[in-house]
Amino acid sequence: MGFKDKLARAEQLFGFDTVYLVPGRAEVEPNEVDIRTRFSRNVPLLVPVVSSPMDTVTEHELAIVLALHGALGVIHRNMPVEQQVEEVRKVKEHPPIRLRIAYLRPSDSCAYALEIMRQLGVRSLPVVDGTTVSGYVYFSELEKECHSGHERVRDSTKPGKTYSVKSVNEARLDVVRGVTDAAAIVLSNGNYVGTLLVSDALEELTPLLDNEGRLRVAAAISPFDKERALKLDKHVDALVSDVAHFHNSNVIKAARNLVKEITSDFVAGNIGTYNAAIDVVSEIERIDGLRVGIAGGSICTTAFVGGAYAPTLWAVASVRDALKEMGADDTPVIADGGIRSSGDAVKALAAGASSVMLGYVFAGTDEAAAPLIAMGEKLYKPYRGMASKGAMSRRFAADRYTRLVKRAAEGVEGLVAYKGPAAKVLKEFIEGIKAGLGYAGARNIAELWEKAVFGIAPRKYTIGEINE
Repeated sequence: MGFKDKLARAEQLFGFDTVYLVPGRAEVEPNEVDIRTRFSRNVPLLVPVVSSPMDTVTEHELAIVLALHGALGVIHRNMPVEQQVEEVRKVKEHPPIRLRIAYLRPSDSCAYALEIMRQLGVRSLPVVDGTTVSGYVYFSELEKECHSGHERVRDSTKPGKTYSVKSVNEARLDVVRGVTDAAAIVLSNGNYVGTLLVSDALEELTPLLDNEGRLRVAAAISPFDKERALKLDKHVDALVSDVAHFHNSNVIKAARNLVKEITSDFVAGNIGTYNAAIDVVSEIERIDGLRVGIAGGSICTTAFVGGAYAPTLWAVASVRDALKEMGADDTPVIADGGIRSSGDAVKALAAGASSVMLGYVFAGTDEAAAPLIAMGEKLYKPYRGMASKGAMSRRFAADRYTRLVKRAAEGVEGLVAYKGPAAKVLKEFIEGIKAGLGYAGARNIAELWEKAVFGIAPRKYTIGEINE
């Protein structure tokens, strides 16, 4: 085949901004849609959302919030292995209820303590000295004692009950009954975990739990880093390959050896083509899920730097077709890259994905693993691709992104607007997914695969672009 023929026969790489779902007849209302699915072969999801293992996105804070709401966090690996294990442990040790880091220190002033309690709307708060709870302060007593010459919280701290992680249900009952309105939760070693407030005790949650009643969590690894994988394997529900181009003979060989030694689910990726799915599934003994999409991320520049591109929507459809042909259609597919809205997520699910991986959507939330930055009157959080110069400089991912392997950066760094609590962002996103399934006439994700009809339309402007 000549070069001109190759160009003439070029396949159209469909992206999220080129196709839309054609509305179908709805049999159920959006609030009746069932969006339960699987992340990997043995890890279920109550909602089809997982977070991207990016070092400005997913650490234990975000993973906890997601698991409490039926989703899953994938802890990034751009850190020492001991730190990553600790991040996973924090998720597993967290009780399946929302807690807040709401406490006072002995050195805090009375005036500061009263202001914090007013803001939270509570009559008491625990006092944490180092990592342990030394007691509680009470608004009514503190207010009097502040006027009598006591200047610090330590002068007004009284003994109070703490609750272990295992007795969190007792704490919830005490808070609901009014015995206390701020219950300090501690680990078996006495270390403070968080505070259960009245508003959180009343919140109805359906968390994603493992067989032992703990929150589920996954962690990113390299197939070449067996030591990291084996240390994490004891604690996680799934190990997620974090390789930019998994369809590589050396990577496949390393993964083939690794899966023989781990017990948790193994998710391979990233891949982006039909042939990649065929090779990976046929050459590796156990594949529990596939992470799909290459160069589709909102801050990924691989398509510009290297000219390679397998947009997530097209890649998901290609991989799903390959799995179906191989009789491996029960292998979950995670759509990863460029999903900026719930509408994009619905399209990815309709193209054959089991769940969607989000980075940009959760960047900028309170729980995203990046500091809050004020610029003028607006708040932002840093957000960067894992192939950016900043991420590569941390040098904990030498086989994938650092200059030891890649001299050219394939990601950019920037700021995203502050978005508030991740729980609020997730809930709105899920409502959008349910609405999308409703428009497609699907009761669940499996039915969406069968009923979805795609149409090509001129590119629509986004809300952000219209506002600009």
